[in-house]
Amino acid sequence: MQDDRQMDLALWRYGIISPLLHRDANDLQLCEMLTALSQSHYIHPYDGRHVLISAEAIRKWLYRFNHGGLGALCDKQRSDKGAHDVPAAIVNEMVELRHAHPRWTLALVLQELVALKLWDETRPSRSTLYRYARDNNLMRDPHLNTFETVRPFEFTKFGQMWIADFMHGPKLYEGKKKRKSYLHLIIDDCTRYVVGARFCSTESVQSLILELMTAVRRHGIAHRLYTDNGSAYISRYLKIVCANLSMQQPHTPPGRPQGRSKVERFFRNVRQQFLAKQRYKTFDEINAAFIAYLNDYHHRIHSTLECSPMQKRMGVESVCQQVPEVVDIESLFRLKRRCRVYNDGPIRLKKQAFEVPGCLPGERVAIHYMPWDLSRIYYDDNLKLAKPVDLAANAFRYDNANFAHNKEKNDDNQ
Repeated sequence: MQDDRQMDLALWRYGIISPLLHRDANDLQLCEMLTALSQSHYIHPYDGRHVLISAEAIRKWLYRFNHGGLGALCDKQRSDKGAHDVPAAIVNEMVELRHAHPRWTLALVLQELVALKLWDETRPSRSTLYRYARDNNLMRDPHLNTFETVRPFEFTKFGQMWIADFMHGPKLYEGKKKRKSYLHLIIDDCTRYVVGARFCSTESVQSLILELMTAVRRHGIAHRLYTDNGSAYISRYLKIVCANLSMQQPHTPPGRPQGRSKVERFFRNVRQQFLAKQRYKTFDEINAAFIAYLNDYHHRIHSTLECSPMQKRMGVESVCQQVPEVVDIESLFRLKRRCRVYNDGPIRLKKQAFEVPGCLPGERVAIHYMPWDLSRIYYDDNLKLAKPVDLAANAFRYDNANFAHNKEKNDDNQ
């Protein structure tokens, strides 16, 4: 899990299998969903190629994720990585054919190799030639798919899909400094119930994670988190969190904002009914007033629902996976990383050193942390607290030890 390329590959595979994780009686059978997924083109995370994936490969990825989590979607490194047994004559001909016929499929290229009697369809194997073509940019140029017609949608149960987005708000005081505000909203698609909302000073991953953490604690883990393609929503950190929670993360296709019409309508009401009514000076003031506004919104008749969001929420089934009260909610959102213990004892994370008592120099230890808060770094599977290295205290550690030893000796003599 240390290799960033392997993590990117695992997250890409999770994005493909995530629609299969929360199937119910109204969905297609697994074999039909696998067939449908295998007919779509996917952009490979390494080189941007448009690829088709077989239904059997997707089924294997689903099995690996169900039995081993996100880490099981990484590839094991081949013992012969970097080597190949493709003869030079075949390599040269493949390169010439690709330059001469950039639109040919690789199958046509291989047929031409057979016609030229350069390949006997046995050695090297077909998979070896495909792998060599993929690694050396000899695949056919991709064709872009056109998008399907836009269609309205609405889920029937609470928690089947949450929609999240940022709205630009007014400038507010944070301490003595005035800063621009952003309203981060998470709303349920079925009931229009707001599961999380808060004005914050940054349009960052930290803001959305803190609000998602609150929503998960209150309502449980939803099946899907539907967002646009903003930098915070396509961050690697959010992808890891959603994968660990088994939460699918669909995105609005670029240039097609119609899928977020429910949240955009809510933002319009906030501007016309909440922000236009009164001016606010600080973040605490506006968030306190917004809580009262949400309470009124949840009990007001919604024109589309023909009832209030609260009534709709209480009248439909919830599919959210509840998190027990005894579970540390923050543990579900921490990043995990393996760090090497240096010869002088500590590990290093983001250019800071932390002491990990009980770990031997040279070994790798699992570190659990929140990216924006390095004051609490945990290590080992028992989540022991790692302390920042105190150079001044370490400089006098022998003096302190001698002082304690002499004091103990004097006490014994008395």
